[in-house]
Amino acid sequence: MGETLKNLFSSSVAVMETRTPTADTSFLSPEERTYLENVSQNRKREFIAGRFCAREAMESANISPEHIRIGERGEPIWPHNIVGSITHSHGYAAAAVAKKSEVLSLGLDAETDEPLSSKVLQRIGNDQEQEWVKSVDGSLIQNPGKVLFSAKEATYKAWYPITQEWLGFQEAHIHFHSDENTFTVQIQKKGPFKKLFGKFAIQQGIILTAIEIPSPQSEIQS
Repeated sequence: MGETLKNLFSSSVAVMETRTPTADTSFLSPEERTYLENVSQNRKREFIAGRFCAREAMESANISPEHIRIGERGEPIWPHNIVGSITHSHGYAAAAVAKKSEVLSLGLDAETDEPLSSKVLQRIGNDQEQEWVKSVDGSLIQNPGKVLFSAKEATYKAWYPITQEWLGFQEAHIHFHSDENTFTVQIQKKGPFKKLFGKFAIQQGIILTAIEIPSPQSEIQS
């Protein structure tokens, strides 16, 4: 599945994934180990796997591995010169990292390829998004509701590190281009971005959605 994940980003982004979580915590910082003392076993496994992927991705990008601090909500706080995103879902974990000089922000989300309940769909989706979910041919996308959910999660992960502000499900309107496995996000909130672009893939029971925001510096150079 490695190429599938890699193809969701540009060459500026390094990725790593695993389906075999490690129990080794020797690479974690004292802060990270302290955090794990107060979480469930499932959260502990996910946390270790995600941090492992982040460390391996840093090395793949020729970035000296650094510890990732933990935010108030448990979110990763990346070193000043790095941007990244970590995700995990039912035994699968992945991370994407890049140099801040090349990429402004990253959003990566993984979800199991299973149906999304109608109740959750009504909570996260506007009328147009719900209509898209109902209209999708199941032979192309088995669980479009979960793809929509994942795309909104990836959007938030790309948005928050830049703005430090909450972005609700109804404040990100997703338009899918299913034939290209891409999507466009219209942000319905005041902020630095009104439109973002993403990609999605479905393989081996996992839905992956990704958003990459290039840095202004890299766009000028290109």
